[in-house]
Order: sequence, then C-alpha cells, then structure tokens
Amino acid sequence: MDKYANEIQPVVGPVEVGGELVETWGFRRFTGRVAAVTGAASGMGEAVVRRFLAEGAIVYALDLSQDKLDRMWGGVPGVTGIAVDVADSASVNAAFERIRAEHGGLHSLVTAAGVADSPARMNAAGGHSPADLSTIDDDSWNFVIGVNLTGTFYCIRAAMPLIQATGAGGAIVTISSVGAFAPYPLPAAYPASKAGVTGMTRAIAALVARENIRVNAVAPAATRTAMLPTDEALLDSLLALQPIPRAIPASEMAASIVYLCSDEAQFMTGQTVHINGGMVM
Repeated sequence: MDKYANEIQPVVGPVEVGGELVETWGFRRFTGRVAAVTGAASGMGEAVVRRFLAEGAIVYALDLSQDKLDRMWGGVPGVTGIAVDVADSASVNAAFERIRAEHGGLHSLVTAAGVADSPARMNAAGGHSPADLSTIDDDSWNFVIGVNLTGTFYCIRAAMPLIQATGAGGAIVTISSVGAFAPYPLPAAYPASKAGVTGMTRAIAALVARENIRVNAVAPAATRTAMLPTDEALLDSLLALQPIPRAIPASEMAASIVYLCSDEAQFMTGQTVHINGGMVM
C-alpha cells in the first residue's frame, strides 16, 4: 500500500495560483470539473476563480474587460478569460456557447458580477453615491438592475443547458447582499436588485431541484473589494452595525461560495446563506 501513499494523501497547505497562495485546507473537490465565474477580473469573482483553480477545476473567468482578464489570468494554467457584458443577452449567450463548444457541459456557475451604482452617480459623488431618491434617474436605476438582477438571470439561463448536459447535476451560486435584508441607507436600486436575486434564486432552485441542480445565494456584508466605501468614517459606521465588526476578505467569501458548489453541500438548495458577521441572524 505504501507505494500508493502519495496518490491518496490530500493536498496539505496553500496552493499557488497565479502568484498568490490560496488556502484550501487540503480540499481538491473539483478536479476535472468545469466552472464559470462572472465578475472574475477583480474582487469576489477573482477570489472564487483562485479557489476553484486551487481545488483542481477548469475555470472560465468572465468579465466585461478582456484587457483586465488578460492581465489577471493570462498565462495562468486552467483558466480561460472571456469578455462578456452580463447585461447583454447576446454577449452572455456567446460566452456560454464557447464553453459548450470547448467542454460540452458545465458543473458550477458563480454569478459574482455586480455593481453598487451607476458610474455617473458614483463619479458625481466622488466615490460612494448618495441614497437620496431624487438623484436616482432612470438610467442609473436600469443600469444597476440590468447588471445585478437581469445579468444574473441571463447567465443562469445560458448556463442551465450546459449543466443539464452533464447528466450529473451541478450547482449555481448567486450573490445577494445583506443590504437586501438589513436597514442600510443604500441607493434603492442596489438592495432592490439583490432582493430580486434572492427571490429568483429560490424560484429557479425549486424548478430544477429534481435534476440534482442546486441553486443557492450568499448574502455578504462588507467585503474587502473595490465596492466598499472609500470614506473610512462611513465604512467604520457600517462595520459598527455588525456583531463581528470587520470587513470580510474576498478569500473568506470565496471559501463559502465554493463550498456551496461542492458535493459536501449536495442537500442545500434554495437557500440564502448570510455571511455578514451576525448583522442578520
């Protein structure tokens, strides 16, 4: 038996992915499986890609900018970057058609692409945009809903036939927000879009559960990404509302998201997992 010991021992310690170490606690749960992650050039999506790669997955990293994808993932084994506008159904369909052509199926989808507000409002405010309803024009409202809610739907709709094609089921994880559940004074379009993601997640989960396709959401609180307020006083006031008063690193969020895609979570579907330091219990 000793001659096989190296083959059966779990991976121990961090795994290097694209120049960074990723702690997997010995897990290699996705060897030979195909995953797609939106919002993959930065923030939470980037961290999810790293975790999937560290655990052996073949990953399609989807983001709006091909240049950013190339800078982040160019030359990293196991990952393919595809530029996609999640708010454009034709762009989404083309990206998933490429995945189908290259691999025939898909095992996991994580819809991490998201925006806090429209660029126009954020630029006008010099950062974190105001919640004042009178300043939310039609274009700003439609932009946030289009990326966060409609974009999530487009990606799930395009990915579903690929997950079904494996014949073995699969997993989808969407990104909601503590802002959809707790009384944060946020610009209305953002919590509205994230509440919509939560409802849509439950509906789709019920629709495909008998095909062994699981659909869950995570609802993060403040996560260390570019979407956090740059105003430290404002950030401190938000964190003070949490029983655990800190922002969560994107790598911690990724660990929970990837767990929901694993076989260890195969009896979980239609759930919203609150990862928010106790802000919502």
